[in-house]
Amino acid sequence: MNYLLAAKLRYYAENNSNNILKKVNSSISRSITTCRPELLCILDDMVSIEPCSYWNKDVFETTEKNLQNIVQKGNSNFINEEIFELFLAGYHAYMQITNVINDLSGVNDSPAMKNRQYRIPTYVSIVEGCLTNLYHFITLLINQTSEKDYASTYKLKPLCEILVKTGFDALTDAVNINIRNAINHGGIIFKEDGQVIDFHYTEGRRSVSCSLNVHEFDQLINDVYDTASAIVLGITVFLNNNWDILRIDASEKTFVAFSLLGMELSIPTIRCRYISEVPACNQLNAEFWISNTDRTYIMQIAIELAMLIYSQYNDYDKYYISFSNERLPTSWLRFTNQDVYDMINKKREFTEVLEDAIGKKEVLIFNPSTEPVNLQEIKYFRFPNYQRDSYKINQIEDASLPDRKRLRCRLYVGDTSSKENIIAIIQESIDWLKTVKNVDSPTMHHKNGEMEADALYINVYRHDARHDKGLYPNNDNFVCFVDYNLTGKTTLVNGGLPPKIWAQFHHEKIGKMNIAWREGKYVIRHVSKIGVNSPCPCGSGKKFKKCCKGKGIFD
Repeated sequence: MNYLLAAKLRYYAENNSNNILKKVNSSISRSITTCRPELLCILDDMVSIEPCSYWNKDVFETTEKNLQNIVQKGNSNFINEEIFELFLAGYHAYMQITNVINDLSGVNDSPAMKNRQYRIPTYVSIVEGCLTNLYHFITLLINQTSEKDYASTYKLKPLCEILVKTGFDALTDAVNINIRNAINHGGIIFKEDGQVIDFHYTEGRRSVSCSLNVHEFDQLINDVYDTASAIVLGITVFLNNNWDILRIDASEKTFVAFSLLGMELSIPTIRCRYISEVPACNQLNAEFWISNTDRTYIMQIAIELAMLIYSQYNDYDKYYISFSNERLPTSWLRFTNQDVYDMINKKREFTEVLEDAIGKKEVLIFNPSTEPVNLQEIKYFRFPNYQRDSYKINQIEDASLPDRKRLRCRLYVGDTSSKENIIAIIQESIDWLKTVKNVDSPTMHHKNGEMEADALYINVYRHDARHDKGLYPNNDNFVCFVDYNLTGKTTLVNGGLPPKIWAQFHHEKIGKMNIAWREGKYVIRHVSKIGVNSPCPCGSGKKFKKCCKGKGIFD
């Protein structure tokens, strides 16, 4: 039996390609009978997932038909690595923008905040990151049958002009270059609390402006996004029908070759996110999103993927296959070159290779979280910031465990040099922080809610903006690190810092707070000698002789 072929057949058995092609043909009024494995997931997304599926039909027809006409005109049309990389760049930008639209278009921020965080950057990303690359891809194909040389054209406006001249004008109708110019050159003003946006730009050496309310700008974003969707779909269908014009060496270890392999290994339920190499240890990394998080299934898929990757790149010492999911922490398996060779050539059973990898700690597969959680709340949850006349708190982070609610934050106390004032601010901050709500994690259950925190880790600084936030002794902006625990006993060894750094601070316990001061002037020295077998004053729980003795902190 050919075990490599068997692995390939098992892996692709659930790709659902027939149903996907039926849906594609129904949507685009075509009769595609087969689909390149590299393009299956793109086609599936474009007809099955919102907002991808809202593509502009006129733009799709123009893109696909005109590209096909170019091939029919030319005798030696080709797509080399340089040209195909433009499609990859445009497509990857498109997918990132799709995630942004899904995550942020429905956020209930103020109009002005949403303009800054979503509308303005999203429009620019579609036009600059996505459409410009797709336009350039098409222009380089046009160049192969044109008397004019378009090869060096890469800016948006001249690319649009070329497309209009060559019958691709539908692809540029939704793009407002003046709006793009106004954004890029700082010519935007928000009015009426952000409900109206003024765009200022130059046209024919004259200063011109136009105003759009946020609903009109949202429609503009939708129009250019639907144009991008249609172009991606049009190019994909074109590539599927003309794959033979690709001139790319798949055996080369380039971004394009790795991307093609990733596309080939992607099916709707298992998506390759990235393939890259680590030259230092001659290792190939392949990262996947997977829908089925069953441990046994993941191990089976990892073996099949390792064999398929090895069949194209068999000269790496190690093959690292990782998986993630919305409810699964990143899990991975690592095989040696000999492992994969032995499985393909039936030198060893799959189970034997897996047991060997587990024994060498080259397998880490988590159990998925099955706790009932509100994924929408988790996605859009934000910790509050807190400010008073003399201090402010920001950058609150969750560091909770299943049995301990733990929060981290930064506290800024200004120029006060009084220990009494600093301690009072810290205590007041703790009183506020203790009951700040946190939410559960989708991948690993932890203690959450509005109950009192079990632990708070507070980095105390003097000032925020443009000041050093490093926790080391020579940073004069750093004041101290506070480890507050509801029980009074810490579980954070060395404050989470390297022991050598931690030992240079000046430690003090005040109530339920373990404080590591940068400056010794804040610590009250006690004359009484600390017994070598006494608990260490730093609060680590160790004996003094096993912890800070001899480090110049308490002796």
